[in-house]
Amino acid sequence: MNSPYVHGSDPLENERLRDQTGTLASLLHADTAYSAGSLVLEVGCGVDAQTLVLAARSSDAHFTSVDDLETSVAEASVAQAQQRAARAGLTNVTFRQAGIFALPFDAASFDHVFISFVLEHLKQPLHALTMLARQLRPGGSMTVIEGDHGLTAFHPDSADARAAISCQIELQRRAGGNALIKRQLYR
Repeated sequence: MNSPYVHGSDPLENERLRDQTGTLASLLHADTAYSAGSLVLEVGCGVDAQTLVLAARSSDAHFTSVDDLETSVAEASVAQAQQRAARAGLTNVTFRQAGIFALPFDAASFDHVFISFVLEHLKQPLHALTMLARQLRPGGSMTVIEGDHGLTAFHPDSADARAAISCQIELQRRAGGNALIKRQLYR
């Protein structure tokens, strides 16, 4: 990515991301299905939590899932992702290290692009979408999922929790990202 990932790569953070995916899977992916033979590029696969959900729901499509991880953790992360996919019985996923602005694929290589909770971390999110659109074959589709951390609500309300979210929004801004990106994308 072209700005630091503010959440880090601690094992507890990875667990949080998997928990988040499990919690949101039916909301985000209830109707997600790619047709047999489709080639799907997932950008920013991170800890592979959404990858496994998508690949299981569309077992006859092939997923190429990439993330621009730090070189020091990339090999181990890709190996772990491949192991988790194998344990889940998924043979339709290939994991690779690649940056969103330097994808190693020819233009028009994919039927679909999937990107979720990634643009908020980028300094140039609209440029990223332009680059990803070039990866699509004519008639291809792109799924973009982003949040708006400014709309976070707590029950019961908590000043400390609201302060923590405000800090996360500010840290992401300082790193060059935008935790409120959904407001920009969907106006």
